[in-house]
Amino acid sequence: MQNQKKESCNTQKVNSFTQIDQMPKGRIKSFFAGDEVRHAEPMIDIIFPSVAFPSNKIFKTIGEGRIREMVWHHHELLLKTKVGKLFPANKEAFKMTVDATADFFIEALGGENIFTSVHGEPKLRVRHFKIPIDENDREIWLSMYKKTLKEIDFPKEHLEEFWNWIEPLSIRMINRRTNMQNIKRHYWNDVRISF
Repeated sequence: MQNQKKESCNTQKVNSFTQIDQMPKGRIKSFFAGDEVRHAEPMIDIIFPSVAFPSNKIFKTIGEGRIREMVWHHHELLLKTKVGKLFPANKEAFKMTVDATADFFIEALGGENIFTSVHGEPKLRVRHFKIPIDENDREIWLSMYKKTLKEIDFPKEHLEEFWNWIEPLSIRMINRRTNMQNIKRHYWNDVRISF
C-alpha cells in the first residue's frame, strides 16, 4: 500500500488528500490550456466528474483584459448574493482574492503561467477548505457565471467549451455537503437555450 502511495505521488496523481504533502514541491509547469482540450481525471470523494480544460482558443479570442473583466464582473455579482459573505470584507483583501482568481482563469484559458508560478497547483477544494462551500453555494456561483457570460457578451462560439469547463470544475470547490444526494449537473445541452 505504501508503495502505491509513493508511486501515485511520483506520477502526480493524487488518490487521497493525505498524499498532498508528499507531492513534489517547486516550480510546476502549467497544465492548463494548450492547443487541444485536456481532461483532469475524475476524483473519488463526492464522485467528481472529469473536467475538460479548455483549449487556448478562448484566450486567443478575448485576451487577458477581458478575462479579468469577466472574473471581476462575476465576483461583483456574487457579492450581492449570500455567497458574498464568504469573501473578505476588507477591500484590499477582496481585490487580492479576485486578482488571484483572474490569474487562475487567464492561465487556465491559455495565458501566461501567472497563477501556478506564484501559487502552485490550483487544488481548488483544498484551497477553499477554510471557507465552507456547499452545494447551494456552488449553484449560486454557477448561476452568476451564466448571468456574467450573458452580460459581458462572451463570444458565442466559445460558450460551450467554457461552460463544459466551469460546470464540472465548480463541483470541485464543494467542501461541505448538506445532503447525500448526487450533485446537480447543468450540462451544456440543458443550459444553452438560456444563452
